[in-house]
Amino acid sequence: MRFDRPMLLDAAMGTALLARGLAGRAPEWNLKRADIVSAIHKSHVAAGAELVLTNTFVGATEEEAAAALRLARESGARYVGGSLWAGLPDVARQVVQLAQVDCVWLESATSAEQALQALRTALQTTALPVVVTCSMRSAPLQQLRDAGAAAAGYNCSPWPDDASGADIVKPDAAGIEDPAAWAAKVPKARLQGGCCGTDERYLAALRGLRATAR
Repeated sequence: MRFDRPMLLDAAMGTALLARGLAGRAPEWNLKRADIVSAIHKSHVAAGAELVLTNTFVGATEEEAAAALRLARESGARYVGGSLWAGLPDVARQVVQLAQVDCVWLESATSAEQALQALRTALQTTALPVVVTCSMRSAPLQQLRDAGAAAAGYNCSPWPDDASGADIVKPDAAGIEDPAAWAAKVPKARLQGGCCGTDERYLAALRGLRATAR
């Protein structure tokens, strides 16, 4: 898949599960409460998301990963990305388990070194496109692209000081309870979505703004 055109991404999975009673590891619910994970994915797609991320951010067992992929595919999204925290100690194993996704999505890198190391590990493990998003005020996005990232940008918090060079912006709700107000503050990027605290309402608001900007 390519990342050179505008695309609406999904919203948060983890905080949505916490709001519904999650008390352990989120990927466990791919098996135990698949109905809830599925409903969240589908709500994002209904709001306009073309790509959804698997519920595997914290790392998953082989069975949890397989269920996560199935639930994401069943959402009807055009694309499925394999979500992994860039700081996981077993990135290679996790990437192998997500071999049937459309791209590997390394998220929430907190340093340039962490982002680059996770990227190198993923690229050595798979031929799939690898995306990297950073939870930093400023990240070496061009360096990540030069190192092989198919796209690079920012997610969650803190929001970037300057997102002008980002392919992706997927920020948290930042305590903004009005989806329209949040969407108006989200920095411009080809690929936009939401992270912690956001849901389908935030995506719908973002989609509306993107439509009027065309």
